[in-house]
Amino acid sequence: MFENLTSRIFFDKLKTYVYAYCKIDNENRRIPIYIGKGKGSRCLAHLKNLTTKTDTKSKKILELKNKKKLGIDIIAYNLDDKTAFIVESACIDLMGIENLTNIVKGKGNNIKRTPIEELQNIILDKPIEIDDEDKGVGILINRDFKPNFGDLETFEITRGVWAKNCVSIAKNSKYAYALYHGVVKEIYEIHSWVKAGTQEYFTRKLNIEIIKNRYEFIGKIADDNIRKKYKGKLIKKNRSYGNPFIKL
Repeated sequence: MFENLTSRIFFDKLKTYVYAYCKIDNENRRIPIYIGKGKGSRCLAHLKNLTTKTDTKSKKILELKNKKKLGIDIIAYNLDDKTAFIVESACIDLMGIENLTNIVKGKGNNIKRTPIEELQNIILDKPIEIDDEDKGVGILINRDFKPNFGDLETFEITRGVWAKNCVSIAKNSKYAYALYHGVVKEIYEIHSWVKAGTQEYFTRKLNIEIIKNRYEFIGKIADDNIRKKYKGKLIKKNRSYGNPFIKL
């Protein structure tokens, strides 16, 4: 498989390119499992010494190769290095790194899948202030949020699990604002704070050892009147100084 891909002229003509290793399913669909960029025969380098490698990507490639279900697709070619990096990052972000064997997600603030309404607020850089009666705690979900998250995934990464000092910042806040790079993804009404693991999680796995001294809130999505005011908006906030909680 791929033994006939030896033409140096072919690879020279590709210049810099972005490629995908694909799983070919029973319906002959080509489903990407890894996105990369390179020059020359770089796209074939992952096929070398597969039997001696132990990383997830190599194991998956070997498995598919043995089943004759492996494909290599060129996504874009004849690129300069900068453009290739952008294409690679955008493809990883669109596919979702959790669906690939890539270790590093796409980089660059302008290469992030973002709803157009939110992007307008970010680019115009006109943050709004939260009214006094709507004050609460901002919970930064930059690390865990993904563009394909639904309501439940977003709720579960926002409600827990948090260290005691974070809960101290929240104090008696009525509202929790889930913030992704300063944009309000959702707003929750907090009922109370309880020990982490008190509630069931359906979309994430919790490490029992880590959550022993951590907390989560019990709550629900806030009323529509407050969500219409702030959801999808860039808000004014203080610096977090590394803390995932900010008093709003």
